[in-house]
Amino acid sequence: MGHSVPDAAHYKPSINIAQAPPAGGPLLYIGSAYGFLIAAAILLTVYRAQVARGDYGDPRVIMVVHFFTLGFLSMTAMGILTQWIPVVFDVPPLGVKRTAVQFGVYLAGVLGFAWGLAQQNWVLLAVSGTVLAIAIVMWSAGAMGQLAESSKPRDTVYRGIQGAVAGFNLTWVLGVFMALSFLGWWPEYQVLRVHIATALAAWLGVLVLTVQVKLNPMFSMSKAQGVRPALPLYLVAAGVVLAWGSLFTSALLMRVGAVLWTVAALVAAEQLARVVRQGKTERFDRVFVGVGAAWLLLLAAAVEAVWLSPLAIFLAFWALLTLIFSYQARIVPFVVAVAVAKKLPGPVFKAFFMAQAMHSKNQPVIVGILGITGAVLSVAGGVEGTAGLEAASGAVVLFMVISQLVNMGAAMARGRKQGAAHP
Repeated sequence: MGHSVPDAAHYKPSINIAQAPPAGGPLLYIGSAYGFLIAAAILLTVYRAQVARGDYGDPRVIMVVHFFTLGFLSMTAMGILTQWIPVVFDVPPLGVKRTAVQFGVYLAGVLGFAWGLAQQNWVLLAVSGTVLAIAIVMWSAGAMGQLAESSKPRDTVYRGIQGAVAGFNLTWVLGVFMALSFLGWWPEYQVLRVHIATALAAWLGVLVLTVQVKLNPMFSMSKAQGVRPALPLYLVAAGVVLAWGSLFTSALLMRVGAVLWTVAALVAAEQLARVVRQGKTERFDRVFVGVGAAWLLLLAAAVEAVWLSPLAIFLAFWALLTLIFSYQARIVPFVVAVAVAKKLPGPVFKAFFMAQAMHSKNQPVIVGILGITGAVLSVAGGVEGTAGLEAASGAVVLFMVISQLVNMGAAMARGRKQGAAHP
């Protein structure tokens, strides 16, 4: 596949693959996330006129947004952490039954919440929202419990995961505030701004910044010397605190928070470039093409957020989609390789080398190009109020999904054949 292969006899991984859970748990979340993403893309084309007009208070538009946030983004994050926490922090994985129950409760909550929005059934919305909150607390308790059991140092990665899980819970707490705002207890738009900021910054932003502390050096074979990964996390957290403060003061604090997020994006992008430059791989890993495109979009989103522009949400969504798909082009083959390696004789860390033959090296490039294309279409559709452009952006999402699945599947099939020919 054109990749340099280290000597397996002398390879010393810094993570414990033997603690990886059965692949079914993480893939249950990730596979379902793809289903929600497809549904969100289709619904975007259906409600393209409402989105283009900026009818963001329309329950159907809110449903599309939550298919993407609760369905795709959060389910993907939950699936990755189901795999990641045991392996990185060297703790036993959660039981299969517990994982299945947590997933089932969360899925029921998301589906009920979406149906309540679609039918404008406020009783169903309240009930399903409660189920969602319970599901998030259940999942968070499992993740936090695993972290508490770990003997690993309480470093940036450890605290970052804790912070992200806390941000996930703050998001549903803001959901309660949103419900109260509909009853006139709080200015609705003011709470909505902070709710979105909490979901995108405190939950997903902190998670992305934390996970890449491990992933980027791994993909570039770099020790990341001189990089201070905690700095962008502190900036994002400070911005979230200011955003919450804007609930009680003025939108000015939200703008200052967005300035901090802009600085955080710049710092993270600079750190990414430094890690890649320090890399020891013989060839540039093209996963960083997709990751770099995502960070450009995140930077643009942060800048738009300074002006409290709704376009910041469009850009952030496309940035996170691009980032997730870029990393998934490497992570999903790795999850599959671990499951296969556990069934074969020999050390389980041979999964690292199996995964190298099972990923598509060009897929992140395709993802980066499509991500920027989709973002341009979405922003242009919002600026010009053109429904056709919003529909076109939905079509780009569907093409991204097809491309991702086809290329990952083909790469893993090639890798398995190579493994069979060279046991």
